[in-house]
Amino acid sequence: MIIVSDTSPINNLAAINQLCLLQQLYEIVFIPEAVYRELTEPDFPVAGSIEAQTLDWIQTRTVTNRTVMEALES
Repeated sequence: MIIVSDTSPINNLAAINQLCLLQQLYEIVFIPEAVYRELTEPDFPVAGSIEAQTLDWIQTRTVTNRTVMEALES
């Protein structure tokens, strides 16, 4: 199964060294570019930063359907 994740699950699971749970449950995790930027901001390091950059099962994707994205945000 493939999912799309925001910052919180990756950040929080990495903080408790349990990020592997996402891979066990979902195999591939897509993150929008904005989430990648939040996780890898050099001036504000967070848990999950290195993992978002190095794990092949966390994949960054460009959001192409803004209408769906806006509906999910509301």
